[in-house]
Formats: sequence, structure tokens, C-alpha cells
Amino acid sequence: MKIQIDEKSAKFISSLGENVYVVGGYVRNSLCGYKCTDIDLAGPMPALALNLPPHASMNMVNHRMGTAQIIYDGVKYEYTPFRVEVYNQGGEHTPARVSFTTDLNADAMRRDFCCNAVYYDVKRDEIIDPLNGVRDIEQKILRGCNKHVFESDGLRLLRLVRLASELNFKIEGETARAAKTNCALLADITSERKRMELDKILYADTVNDVANAQYRGLRLLKQLDLWKNLIPEIAACDGVAQPEQYHKYDVMEHSFRCVQCVPPVHNLRLAALLHDVGKPYCFEKFGNFHGHEKSWGISARIILNRLRYPNDVIEQVVRLCSLHMYDMRGDARDAKVRVFVAKNFDIIDKLAALIRADKIATGYVSREEAEKPHRFEIVRDQMIADGAPILKKTLRISGKDLADMGFESEAISAALESLWHDCIVNPKNNNPEWLAKNARRLPKKPSELK
Repeated sequence: MKIQIDEKSAKFISSLGENVYVVGGYVRNSLCGYKCTDIDLAGPMPALALNLPPHASMNMVNHRMGTAQIIYDGVKYEYTPFRVEVYNQGGEHTPARVSFTTDLNADAMRRDFCCNAVYYDVKRDEIIDPLNGVRDIEQKILRGCNKHVFESDGLRLLRLVRLASELNFKIEGETARAAKTNCALLADITSERKRMELDKILYADTVNDVANAQYRGLRLLKQLDLWKNLIPEIAACDGVAQPEQYHKYDVMEHSFRCVQCVPPVHNLRLAALLHDVGKPYCFEKFGNFHGHEKSWGISARIILNRLRYPNDVIEQVVRLCSLHMYDMRGDARDAKVRVFVAKNFDIIDKLAALIRADKIATGYVSREEAEKPHRFEIVRDQMIADGAPILKKTLRISGKDLADMGFESEAISAALESLWHDCIVNPKNNNPEWLAKNARRLPKKPSELK
């Protein structure tokens, strides 16, 4: 097995000093034959003692950990001196005490998994493998560096799942049992950290082109009993049966398969994961699933806010899931569908993809059948061809025009909305003469609005 590293980087690393090693993901991925990106370095000396060449820049990103970012010839490196960490009880990600050492073996023992504790000496072209990590890489196994690997840092529970998915590695038995035993430690991890790892799991298949890695990751979270401390509402979906004539799977498995079927588009897999999270509540309260997409909106905001997602992500995911049942039977009037498509034009591709995946994930609809153009997509294309004023600002009449005609405040907005609807349905009406004529039949004062 050979570590691949470009000549410029190899020369730079060799110049930094004795016993500076490449370590972690770069070494692991290189030995796996996967794409290598970030170059992490480690050694016995502090960052400020490195022999930096001219034009190299260094920025201390974490003084407590001794971590520095180095940029040289356009390439970023992260250097950390060998260290030993001590954690308080619980799963908090940040160590209580940090001490530096010159002992490579001690540094290896504080890492998470043995496959990440392989050191490469560039100058000597030599691999140092204190914990048999190379063997684990060859056998595609994730094994903890020590028996307290999760007790030290609860975030490693999610890293275990993510790496197993991205790398297509199996989890060694003792490590899996330790993860399940310590699953409650995930509760001590900050929402932001959980969110970041969840996002990576949802797109795990895109990292190393491992087919269905995202689906396997979601299943591993279930097997290791981690959902209850990640998204308890997803845990509540486990075992919630659905009508057999429509679904082969319970709500949890259906949701996982929906994620499996959607493309890796921003926000879409999060929506696929959560699109049916309102079903357990509906079933408990009403004995059926009617309106689950509406109750979902309430649950979704709670979940996404709890995980500190940005507001724009929350709004789009809520919209996608709240709308995924619209015109499910395909019997809505064309005029209503045209207005619906115009109002949701910015997400119509994502919504169609979610609905398509939702059908496949029932277990009764083939991918080939579901891949046919959805009605929303057909209508969208027809509206573009018709020249429909999809954006209100493309109406051939403005708020100022209406004000000049005597319209007041809220009546202007209401009139524009009404005229826009008319022109979405009949694009030929979008001309100044028709719009001015038909505006006169609309209420001009707020007091006249219904």
C-alpha cells in the first residue's frame, strides 16, 4: 500500500522538521484509493517551532489544542502537536484538559478510530502504524483506538456512522457495542455539531461515490439507537405501520428510502427525511394520517430550530414537506395548478423530486414509472412556453399605475394578486389595456376588501 502525495507538498512537509507526519483522513483515504483532500499534519514540536519556508503563512486556529493552519503555495495544511486529552464524565466534545507530548503512541491513543491513527513520514517514505490501522483499512473496518473512545467524546458516535457510510467500512463488534452502550452521550453534544454530522450523513454517497451510503447511514443511526438523542421525532416513527395497500414499510423505513431515492440537492434530502414526521402525532391523536403534512410544519420548525439550521433552510424544507401531498390524485383544476406552480416556482423541481421519491419509497412504484414527468413539471414548462408572468413584477401593470387609478394601500396588493392570477391562467391577458380595464372592477379601498 502506497501513500500518494504530490511532489511540492512532499518537499514542503519534509522541510518543516524532523518527525512531522501526515496523519488522519489523508493517509486513510490514500490507502483506500479514495480522493484525498485536507492534509493534516502532526509532530512532537509546537507549531511555532516548525521550520517554515519563506512565503508560508501560519494562523493559530486553536491555541488550547495547539492547532495551526499553514498555507504554502496555495495549499492549506493543518498542524497539531502530539497531545493527550482528558475528558469530564459525559459526552461533551471539548476535552477538560489538554497536555502536549513527544510520544507518538500517546497521540495515537487519543484519536477516534485506528484507521485514523496511521502516520506517514514523508521524508523517509515510511508508515508508522502503532494501532494496526493499516490492517483495518485493508479489511475495511472501523475500530476504536481505545475502549473509552465514545466516553471521551460523544460526537464520535455520529462520526462513526458517517465514516462507516462514506468509506463503506464495517463497524467492529466491540466498537458497535460500545457505541450503543454510550448512545446517551450524544445528548451532551451541541446542536450545531449534530447538525453538521447529520448533513454529512445525508450526503455520504457523494464523498467517495459509495452507492446508497446515505441510506446505510440512516439505518446505522437506528441500529446504534442514536435517533432518540439526535431527532427523537424520527425515533418515534419506528414501528409506526402504514396502510398495507399503500405502503410496504413503516414510517421510519419509508422515510429512509425516500432519502435514498432523491438526488443530492441542497435541502432536498433533509425534506425527504422529515416529510412524514407528522404521521405518529396524527395517528396518536386522530387514528389516521390525514393532514400529517400540516402537523409536520409545526414539528419541523421545532426540529430544525433545535438543530440550529439557518432560517432560509428551515423555510424551504417546511414548504417542501407541507406541499408534498398537494394534488396527490392529480384531479385539481388546471387553473389552480398553474397558480400553485407559479407561487412555488422556485422549488418546483425539488418538490417534484420529493413527490417522485415518496412514491418509489412506498415499495409499490417502480423508479421507471415514477421518473415520468410530474404534472407540476409539465405545467411549469407549458407556462414558460405560454409566456405567463410567473413573477408578479412581469405584469404589464404596476402598483403606481393602480395608485394613479385611485387604489389605496392594501387594495393595491390585493388587485395585483387578482390580476396576476388571471394572467397566470390566461397569459394573453397580460397587456396594459386588458389589465387596466379589469382593474376597474376590483375594490379600490381597503374597507371594500372581503
